[in-house]
Amino acid sequence: MRAHGVTVVPLVPSPATLLLGLAGRARALPDIRLFTNTGEALQPTVADRLRDRFRGASVQLMYGTTECKRVSIMEADADRDRPGSVGRPLEGTSVRIVGPAGERLGPGETGEITVRGPHVMDGYWRAPQQTARTYRTDPADGQRVLYTGDFGWLDADGYLYFDGRRDQIFKQRGVRVSTVEIESAAQTLPGVEDAVVLPSFSSGEALLCARGTATPTKITVGMRGLLEPAKTPRLIRVVDAFPTTPNGKTDRRRLAADLKEGG
Repeated sequence: MRAHGVTVVPLVPSPATLLLGLAGRARALPDIRLFTNTGEALQPTVADRLRDRFRGASVQLMYGTTECKRVSIMEADADRDRPGSVGRPLEGTSVRIVGPAGERLGPGETGEITVRGPHVMDGYWRAPQQTARTYRTDPADGQRVLYTGDFGWLDADGYLYFDGRRDQIFKQRGVRVSTVEIESAAQTLPGVEDAVVLPSFSSGEALLCARGTATPTKITVGMRGLLEPAKTPRLIRVVDAFPTTPNGKTDRRRLAADLKEGG
């Protein structure tokens, strides 16, 4: 970054925490003016640490999918005023939140995020069944709609809030829980640098994996003060590092496999 004069850095959580670690040991920091995030949610604590460490740098959150690259963009640092939001849809892009039967939901109601617009791709190459599952026609206006498989909600001003993917929404002790909610809470605790939740890890119970200096006991006590009992994981493991995919995201499948193999 210093050598090439980099000023804008796109990142996801794993490279962000690595960058913060490097910055803590660097004599001089590069002049970063903007960090952008999409692909995997950047927790508020990490965003704040980036702003604090790289003085003068802003953080801009976004939401996108492979099928249309980008859906919404937040104004730089506006996440401080609207915590959890990933911005408003791009011009010409329409976002609607729908229920299980495809019914449109109102502001504040959580459902599946659907997208329509000129930048949505036509379908999957030579995969008509997958295309038919993901793309549907709105009977009201005949427009083609992308069902993202992600869940979230819109506020009264049209700002989008991401709640997690379908496989990140699960029921625990009869209560609907989002891995994003639990991970965000865990990362506010002292001694927790990063956190990953694995739903239904053992006997239907979720496992909270944390990286940092905090002990499982301290994490348990801290989580009880942040979440209601049904949402607080009973299984907590502290690990040295999280495996990542080639694009830098946390590899949850490999993490689960490694932990189960290790006993």
